[in-house]
Amino acid sequence: MSNLLDRNLIFLHSSPSNFTEALTEIGNVMIAKGYANNDYVEGLLKREEEFATGIPVEAAGVAIPHTDASFVKDNKIGLMIPKHPINFGIMGGDGEEVAVQLIILLGFADSQNHLSALQKVIESIQDPSFIEKLVSVESADEAYSCLEEYLTINLEEEIK
Repeated sequence: MSNLLDRNLIFLHSSPSNFTEALTEIGNVMIAKGYANNDYVEGLLKREEEFATGIPVEAAGVAIPHTDASFVKDNKIGLMIPKHPINFGIMGGDGEEVAVQLIILLGFADSQNHLSALQKVIESIQDPSFIEKLVSVESADEAYSCLEEYLTINLEEEIK
């Protein structure tokens, strides 16, 4: 069982109409579970508006929203696979957008672990089999297993 994953932070077939609704939905669960402080959603949204996190990869658009470690109490990774793609700004872009099918939320309580997690996620999303497997999951348990297999097992070794 992963320390970085919580099945309550896996959202399949949600219907947010934009990134604000998506991040609010995930972020509010982070707060409710005690993994983040009450300003977490505001921090996520502000960060996303200032420094977009959408990444077009071969298999699908992916967003990796995150915010300052000061908003986070416990390291967690969340996942949302919305029913319909949601537009996110492209990371490092100039206002361009990408239709995102996977939202991989990073919540880390210190900047070094945050950076390690971000690097690991970016590395993982370059593997088309990881993306294709995540996009096709039919349950939170399948998503949890996929994240654990491709992402968190090695990451947890790095951040001990």
